[in-house]
Amino acid sequence: MGRNKYMNHKINVRHFFDASHQLTDSPDLATKECARLHGHTYCVDVFDIKRCTPDDNGSGMVIDFKIIKSIVDILDHRHINDVFIKYGFHKQPTAENIAQFIYERIVNNYPLYVREVRIAEGYKGEDRASWAIYSV
Repeated sequence: MGRNKYMNHKINVRHFFDASHQLTDSPDLATKECARLHGHTYCVDVFDIKRCTPDDNGSGMVIDFKIIKSIVDILDHRHINDVFIKYGFHKQPTAENIAQFIYERIVNNYPLYVREVRIAEGYKGEDRASWAIYSV
């Protein structure tokens, strides 16, 4: 039986980071605290990461977990507004847009398919988390 060059494997990665951000005051903000400089502990889940290219070396590895974590770490202990400017991502640093930023950094820099990126702001455990989701 021939070897399948396109792997059927997929991985999920969970990683945490701490960062600050500041949203522009707008009618969308129910409270105005987010218009002030503040920070959170974020939890990021990247789901169903699959290789888009053949596994020519036969390693069976989709991608080293550390590569995904290094993309998330671009935001760690940083001011997200500044990171977005540095990378030309001209959006508000909302949880929704942070999830999109991480998704785009992964798929634009690696031959990978990612189904979904979820992010929880102010993470205090699974039973108390609210998630923003960016999916394709």
